[in-house]
Amino acid sequence: MMVTPCYYPIKGGTETVVRNLSISLNRKSVHTDVMTFNMDQRWNPRWQGRTETIDGITIFRIPALNWYPFTHSNRVTLGINLVPSRFTNILKHYDIVHFHEFDLSFPLSSSLIRKPKIIHCHGVDTQFFRRYHLSRMLLKHLAGLYISISRQMTEDLLTLGIHRNKIVYLPNGVDTSLYTPRGQKEDNLLLFVGRLTANKGLHVLVKSLGHLEKSVRLAIIGPASWDREYYLDVLESIEKETQKGKHEIIYLGAMDQPDIIEWYQKASLFVLPSFAEAFPVTILEALSCETPIIASSVGGIPEVVKDYENGILTPPNDPVALAHAIQYLLDNKEVRTRFGREGRKHVIKYYSLEASVIKLCEIYEQFNC
Repeated sequence: MMVTPCYYPIKGGTETVVRNLSISLNRKSVHTDVMTFNMDQRWNPRWQGRTETIDGITIFRIPALNWYPFTHSNRVTLGINLVPSRFTNILKHYDIVHFHEFDLSFPLSSSLIRKPKIIHCHGVDTQFFRRYHLSRMLLKHLAGLYISISRQMTEDLLTLGIHRNKIVYLPNGVDTSLYTPRGQKEDNLLLFVGRLTANKGLHVLVKSLGHLEKSVRLAIIGPASWDREYYLDVLESIEKETQKGKHEIIYLGAMDQPDIIEWYQKASLFVLPSFAEAFPVTILEALSCETPIIASSVGGIPEVVKDYENGILTPPNDPVALAHAIQYLLDNKEVRTRFGREGRKHVIKYYSLEASVIKLCEIYEQFNC
């Protein structure tokens, strides 16, 4: 059973990974269903549950309440943000409980269930866990195995006191038969895919456009931020830059997979100027479509983006350096083409979804012995 705080049709990196893994596991005859909170698009829980089938997978949407509705501070909630309704009887019918993310609501509520449990880490707030001892102790004792998606994350988990023999490295993967190059690239088309949050650095990308010599078209795909103030501020900065008349910026909102793939296939560059990342699946998706990357050198990104081999790494929060990297690749089509081809070869070799699922099956088999 995959257990995740939220799931499709809510769109995000973790939701995409869980969906892809679940579909692929079922294709390999590893029966996999999904349990999640019944949330709206803004992560507001509903005190009504429902069960539905998507992609041939049974989705159990569990009702929940905010146990402390006046704050979302992990300092207060200890990372246990929601009180789920009854759900443990469902988990008893599955061999392994595979949690995703660091929201501890489901793991803590499942603590009495005697099943092998895995926590799949998609991001680690090490400062929080170092500061709050109780949350760190809960994290260390709520699962028997921890999946790390990057080398940096493995080191972070070790510093939190999780023993090395309980950590398994399993980077994200992408379906390279689905994310594939097609047709011609559109000159001077930049693409950003991700939730419009401050950590993703979209405001830095918009600011960098003022330092470019060439006019560009920037396509932005992703759901709105939970931080309404940031979301409105970044939309205002987009409007101001558009009014200058040099660049065209289009915000397309959240999109379904087939439409996003088309944008990956025609973009000249994929830009991700994040302040912090674990291992964004978007860079795999772009490279699999032979779209070179310009991204911040943070988290697990340098494990995939090899500087001046399949993309360019830049310092976070540096719009001038970001603009220089964009300008260089826009001016050198042959370099972009080479970076794109090398990027797809790298993803096929190390980060295919097929390889990830095979390794996950091996993890399940060994862990459930």
